[in-house]
Amino acid sequence: MLSIRRILWPTDFSTGAGRAFPYAAALASWHEAELHVLNVQENGGRETGMDDSFPVSQDTLSDLLNAQGDPPQHVDLDALTLVQEQRENESPAATIVSYVEEHNVDLVVTGTHGRRGLQRLLIGSVAEEVLRTAPCPVLTVRGEKEVAPAWSVRNILVPVDFSDASVEALRHAKELALTHGAQITLLHAVEEVVYPSAYGIEPANLPGPQVIDRVEQNLAEMARTEIGYEHVVVQANVGYAPSTILDYAEGNEVDLIVIATHGRTGLERMLLGSVAERVVRRSPAPVFVVKSFGKSLLPDAPSSRS
Repeated sequence: MLSIRRILWPTDFSTGAGRAFPYAAALASWHEAELHVLNVQENGGRETGMDDSFPVSQDTLSDLLNAQGDPPQHVDLDALTLVQEQRENESPAATIVSYVEEHNVDLVVTGTHGRRGLQRLLIGSVAEEVLRTAPCPVLTVRGEKEVAPAWSVRNILVPVDFSDASVEALRHAKELALTHGAQITLLHAVEEVVYPSAYGIEPANLPGPQVIDRVEQNLAEMARTEIGYEHVVVQANVGYAPSTILDYAEGNEVDLIVIATHGRTGLERMLLGSVAERVVRRSPAPVFVVKSFGKSLLPDAPSSRS
């Protein structure tokens, strides 16, 4: 099981935030973790009646939890340790990340659509900024998509590019699969190589069956060494990585995607990789983003014990 002591659920009272709450509550119940609820009011931009909505009442939280259907008995809202705080700042994302650092939060669970100012929708910009800068994993849930209940994750997809970061993501996926009793699918996108005509090089042939077989053999070896063969599927498809991942998720009833990010730049602790960014923006399923730096939630990781 992942080592999770504190989970943060940022809320702006939007539908997206509401749909993320059952995931936060379920994970907090299963890991006996504190559940922190944070609302950020922008300076000078408070909406009428917004203050009356915070702290979030137990009845409201119960309604959000039950919106996906009756949760199992072991997801008990009354038994959770809740910590609620409201802050005022010009930057919701920066405030969320500051809260994560101050309280040593292990996981942020957030919707990917929010409100700022006069109920203006952002296309996930707050969530994406949190993804780029938070020093811990982030689980995103799209606000406009119907998703499987948080306690009914049965098929976890892990995109693999054979980097150290994707291996770290796979190890997190293994622990999540053990918690949910879920199957894991390892997917690698074999991209075509196309050179501009100015290079004077003939277009490369599409990767053939031998390439696909070799990639799937390597995926099977990774599955064997990292998680064992049971409840694991390996798949190599030809295509552009983000499209390949999203098409597979939509066509195979994937309930959760676990994906790694790569790199950092300057004072920004992370720059979202193009693949991870596109997957987070368009995925029909929630996305658990594991950072290539910062906190690991693996039970044997030193950073997970701090």
